[in-house]
Amino acid sequence: MNRKDLAARLLATFLGELEEQVRTMNDELLALEAAPGDRDRLHALFRVAHTLKGAARAARVPAVERACHALETFLADARDGKRELGPGEFAVLFGAADALGEAAGRLRNGVDVADSSLAAVEGRLQGVPAAVGRAPPIPGSGMAGTTPTPRDGQVRVDAGKLDGLLASGTELLVATGRPRVRAAELDGLRESAARCALHWRQAAGRVRIAVERAGAPAAEGRRLAALGDDLQRLAGDAARLADAARADARVIDRVVDEVLDHARRLRMRPFAEACEALPRAARDLAVSSGKEVELRVDGADVEADRVVLDGLREALLQLVRNAVDHGIEEPADRAAAGKPRQGTIRVAAALRGDRLTVTVADDGRGLDVAAIRSGLERRGIPVPDDDRQVAQALLEARLSTRPEATVVSGRGVGLDIVRAAVGRIGGRVDVTWSPGRGTTLVLDCPMTLATVHALLVSVGSHLVAVPLGYVERVQRLRSGDLRLVEGRHVLPTGDGLVPVVALARLLRPLPERPAGDAAVFTVLLRAGPRRLAVVVDGLLEARELAVRSIRGREADSPLVRGAALLETGRVALVVDPGALIAAGLKPDGGPGLALVEAAPAAPARRRILVVDDSITTRTLECSILETAGYDVLSAVDGSDGWRVLQEQGSDLIVADVDMPRMDGFALCEAVRGSRRFAKLPVVLVTAMESPEHRARGLEVGADAYIGKSSFDQQTLLDAIRQLLE
Repeated sequence: MNRKDLAARLLATFLGELEEQVRTMNDELLALEAAPGDRDRLHALFRVAHTLKGAARAARVPAVERACHALETFLADARDGKRELGPGEFAVLFGAADALGEAAGRLRNGVDVADSSLAAVEGRLQGVPAAVGRAPPIPGSGMAGTTPTPRDGQVRVDAGKLDGLLASGTELLVATGRPRVRAAELDGLRESAARCALHWRQAAGRVRIAVERAGAPAAEGRRLAALGDDLQRLAGDAARLADAARADARVIDRVVDEVLDHARRLRMRPFAEACEALPRAARDLAVSSGKEVELRVDGADVEADRVVLDGLREALLQLVRNAVDHGIEEPADRAAAGKPRQGTIRVAAALRGDRLTVTVADDGRGLDVAAIRSGLERRGIPVPDDDRQVAQALLEARLSTRPEATVVSGRGVGLDIVRAAVGRIGGRVDVTWSPGRGTTLVLDCPMTLATVHALLVSVGSHLVAVPLGYVERVQRLRSGDLRLVEGRHVLPTGDGLVPVVALARLLRPLPERPAGDAAVFTVLLRAGPRRLAVVVDGLLEARELAVRSIRGREADSPLVRGAALLETGRVALVVDPGALIAAGLKPDGGPGLALVEAAPAAPARRRILVVDDSITTRTLECSILETAGYDVLSAVDGSDGWRVLQEQGSDLIVADVDMPRMDGFALCEAVRGSRRFAKLPVVLVTAMESPEHRARGLEVGADAYIGKSSFDQQTLLDAIRQLLE
């Protein structure tokens, strides 16, 4: 390695060390300011200065080296009792941390730091005016602590390389489904070959007689007779290949799951990293505004994707600044209201399934709803009657409640920044408050943007993936279900009227469905208090998808988050539900929905028991059956299903096969062996699709055996309708 490469490598390593040490310096300064007599904090700050001085010398960044030497001397005087730390001294120390942070940014962008604020900080630390010209060499600068090394067991990896690793892993996620598709195709080939062999055996005698009468050689007759055996062997070979493909698929699934899990973990970072700037921001704003504020961070160890945390940084910083500026009252006002003089802001993170929930709460004055209403009126924006909707408008209308603009507030962009930042990572924001007691904002975000649990739906010939976190329920839609209110269609629900719009209308340039087509399903979406029902042609399945960025005209749509490639080669557009709801609720989003009466529903109130250990599959099947007009019971495995059946009865069972305690085969055998339920129809819906499993299903008495690889809701509904006739 030549000297130039070595210098570049040393500088890159130093920058990582500098940024990490500046974060440590800010944390220690905040703690020391709260307890100026804490000797451990003082020693920790001294170590930061000493380490950075040696590292800067090794990386040949003399401006940082000189500033750190002055900082080291300043802290040594405080450590040795020669200097007391008061507000003025802390202002100098915080200024030094800011100057070092600025230097890190300049160096990373290739800008010289010789003319940065480091020289002025160096002068303030030394108690003299800023030096002009070249500073003298620093006495006693050794190489102790000059080589910054990662902590034990850790290495630094470029973020781009981690992104590439996960992208490759998600490609594997698509590929894992292909062996299952091939297995299903081979099953079809086996069944075709078996039918041909059967037909040939039935016709072989007649063909042989015809050949003999035609005077053909005997060898021709023997070859024709052997054709049936060849077809039978072909069927057997196809069955063996299908079983082998399924076995390979299981192995690939396991390995890919492990690879993706490791790749995701590499990208996962603690929530604390998104909060690094918050303590300083709260402290500085509180000092400048004469307020007393304590910031608490809970759930610092909760982990989420680095991209999600990066997207949250700006939103959290704005929310904390807003809480100090708008929410927390001045100490005298708080005391007069019977509150502690010091206000509290709490930032907390928690995982809810595959979602990251971040709460920013303060114990301040709460929202000024009257001021928000006044601001909406001044802007000419319709003012909702409901206070909750008025508060939500604060997030969307670029609205400020301050009459004048300050450095922090008054231009109406603060909470709009929050909404936009959270929206970019597929999240949503909700706000609640209590007058005189505080405000709480909840940010609900995906834990990762690389994959998404989504409901696949069809819109014409297109596939669309709707993130499950926003799906409240699905239901079959008929024209009689709708009402027309103020020129647009709405769907009555137990929680009020919900606007309805065709998904194809929103997702231009997808073609809209022909006017004569019957709408089949609605997917009811919810984002905070806002709800919208979108009309789709069919429900396919709920599954995890690898999300890719896209190019072309779809990429320009704010409603489309990305795309997912399926193992069949088809592409599903992954939509942004929050943006869909906002678009659908606009005045021009709904009119023009063309509906005709759907096909007659299955007989009302026929009861079906759904038995499946997968909550996703169980929920999807229950939704399909409920919206088709059936009364649906559910159970988590065969044993639970047998109990529910005995207690409540049923007209038909839909069951998985591979379940704990009692599998679907055993459940079917129990049903057939019971006097009470012997004639009860049983439909097995399962991923176990080999000929042996199908044969086993028929052997135990299943009335229908549906493979999940070829599953769609119409196949299930048709089978049930036939069995219940």
